[in-house]
Amino acid sequence: MRDAKELTIGAAILLVATLAMFGDVLLAGSERILSKDGEDLARIFLYWQDFSFAELRHGNLPLWNPHIFSGAPYFAGFQPALLYPPSWLGLVLSPVVAINVGVALHVFLGGLWVYLWTRHRRLHPAACLMAGLVFMFCGAHTLQIYRGHLPNLRTLVWAPLVLLSVDGWIDSGRVRWTLIGMAAVALQLLAGHIQEVYYTGIVAAGYALLLGLGRKQVVRTLGGLGAIYLGGASLAAVQLLPGIDAARETVRSGLTYAVAGTYAFPPENLLTLVLPGIFGDIVTTPYWGRWTLTEMCLFIGVAPFLFAVYGARHGAPAQRRYSLALAVVVLILACGSYTPLYRFLYAYMPAFGNFRGTTKFAFLATLFVVMLAAVGLDQALRDRALPRWPAALAGVAGGVLLAAGAAVWGSAAAGDGAWWARFLAAIESSTGPFHEPVEWGPPFFMQAGRHTAIVLAIGGTTFLVAAAFWQTARRRRGALYALVLLGVAEVFTYARYSRPTFDPGPRLRASDQLRRFLARSPGDYRVLGFDPYVAMSSGAYDVYGYDPMLLTRYAEFLTAAYGRTDPGRLIITTRLERAAPLLGMLRLRYVIDIADRGVHAQVAKLQVAKLQELPRAFLVTRWRVIADSAARLATLKEPTFDPRTTVLLETAPDPAPDPAPDPAPDPAPASVGSVHVVDLSTDALEIDADLAAPAVLVLSDSYSVGWKATPLGAGPQRAYTVLPADHTLRAIPLAAGQHHVRLEYRPTAFVVGAWITAVALVAYTVAIAVLWRRRDASDLL
Repeated sequence: MRDAKELTIGAAILLVATLAMFGDVLLAGSERILSKDGEDLARIFLYWQDFSFAELRHGNLPLWNPHIFSGAPYFAGFQPALLYPPSWLGLVLSPVVAINVGVALHVFLGGLWVYLWTRHRRLHPAACLMAGLVFMFCGAHTLQIYRGHLPNLRTLVWAPLVLLSVDGWIDSGRVRWTLIGMAAVALQLLAGHIQEVYYTGIVAAGYALLLGLGRKQVVRTLGGLGAIYLGGASLAAVQLLPGIDAARETVRSGLTYAVAGTYAFPPENLLTLVLPGIFGDIVTTPYWGRWTLTEMCLFIGVAPFLFAVYGARHGAPAQRRYSLALAVVVLILACGSYTPLYRFLYAYMPAFGNFRGTTKFAFLATLFVVMLAAVGLDQALRDRALPRWPAALAGVAGGVLLAAGAAVWGSAAAGDGAWWARFLAAIESSTGPFHEPVEWGPPFFMQAGRHTAIVLAIGGTTFLVAAAFWQTARRRRGALYALVLLGVAEVFTYARYSRPTFDPGPRLRASDQLRRFLARSPGDYRVLGFDPYVAMSSGAYDVYGYDPMLLTRYAEFLTAAYGRTDPGRLIITTRLERAAPLLGMLRLRYVIDIADRGVHAQVAKLQVAKLQELPRAFLVTRWRVIADSAARLATLKEPTFDPRTTVLLETAPDPAPDPAPDPAPDPAPASVGSVHVVDLSTDALEIDADLAAPAVLVLSDSYSVGWKATPLGAGPQRAYTVLPADHTLRAIPLAAGQHHVRLEYRPTAFVVGAWITAVALVAYTVAIAVLWRRRDASDLL
């Protein structure tokens, strides 16, 4: 009873903290949305929310997205999270309200799972609460809100529950812990960020291995972990299997070392553990460090850091459980390409090189640092006498930071010739990954210097206050609670300071403007827009997008069209600056921009050779087999190639059109036959074709192996084959006669995954029911 009361009080405090952070936005309804305007939520996920749940309300689970990249897998991309239960808020709430409630819910859940994880180790309630609150508002977590990384937010909060289930299994051997772990893994897989799931699995495996070795129970420990991940993968197989299957067709399946090594955690950003704005805070001063602050900040506060150091030194081994070693190792993994280890992992660890941004390990490292802080506070509350060294350490650190702040301030005020200006000038002239929009020059050098000096002064002062509290706690133990409040105040203040909101109205009105333009300019064509997701939300079809589910064939086609060499770099290219002539094969008609006064549309200049806008569907009788992709792409760019009359294939069509004499006049489409296409949903269309002779039907939409064609009723063919055409489009060989065909995107992996998930859900439900009957129901909580 006491445990239940303690748990209720702890959860209530975490909930109050969540409402204190987000209550104003939650009460604002649809007027404000959590994130920075111009970041991923504003540019991508707001429109995804609108599109996804509009489709679900109409009874369609969109497996395919026809609105970007001339068509691409959607559901299999993980990030839409269509089967993730908290996402279903979008079925009953407006997109803006659903996003805000979802963000607040996941911040609360993250704190709750950390609270339960630390509580499982029988730490003091104050230590558990501090850990939960620090995690909720630490830099690695809360700055994901700034960037609008909804999939990251949804996924990472389940990591502490996975680690808790590992602890529970090792400590008790009870099956209920494997069931909890299965649910956590399944929810991670459904939440939308497969890279976070992969990294969590690596860390959980290392954690379990260390614990198994320490207790000489390696087989049992790893067996339990295997059951957790196998069960979780089975529960989420409907998402996992299509995701793996689709990834094989995307540029993710073969990132170059240069691309995969981007967004690694810079070692100097370890300073952000206690000095979050030392390189700029992105609120008043632009970030001038490497990569982006939103993924390179570890801030947990000075007081929690001091507790973590104490926990690492004095915490009981049974409570620390290798947290220090894991924090260090995981931070090394986060540093990625800045370490020699990364090249080995990229080359030899399965799937490791399929992701960029090893900095995402930093979040997992933060979990172990927060655990150390909780262990340190618990130990400090239990110790009969507190040592002097933490106060001395904090005092020295405070003095050093204050002196450094004074030195930076003086140098920044001295102007161009001083060391601070020379230091920033060296960064300006470097080729390093400094991506934030900074207007380099003397004014910025002074602004950045003063800001850094202030950050150092605040950090130094906080260390001195922490030293005073610790010294006081040596006589009056209650002063430790003041130190806890200081730590919570640090992270809460930083999170609130860094928490932007924006008005989604202009973004949503942009979709309305484009929708009106489409009504005035009917046709089955594509556009090239400044923001492809505005096109998606309005029902337009864009030749580009910004998403990891970029099909390799399509990326190679665009690379050839623009004269580039590395298709993988398109994954970090947010927009195409101009319309290449080859885009006419994708039905490109307009290059559009949306401003306050409406849509500005310019007809794409594609009249080069014979590469003008193609129809949606057309019939050709000439075909050539070119198996080599480079030769095929080169042929597409030849001035004599006409995609309206000739199709490039990789295998011979069956049935095959009769070979035409060479040279021969171009046959008129009417002499071949007629074809009519009707879209049924995002994933399916019906084709009616009437042919006087065999021909190849070409559709100017992206090809994927998941597209299947089946006859509707009797016809001249019993089976149809969907082939890649012109490297990236679709083709269906047709015999003479009348055809009524359904073309549907239904990957086999999705069907198999759905069956596995259904069976796993039944088995999981039965397992819970059996446990419920065998023991007291409270034992399952």
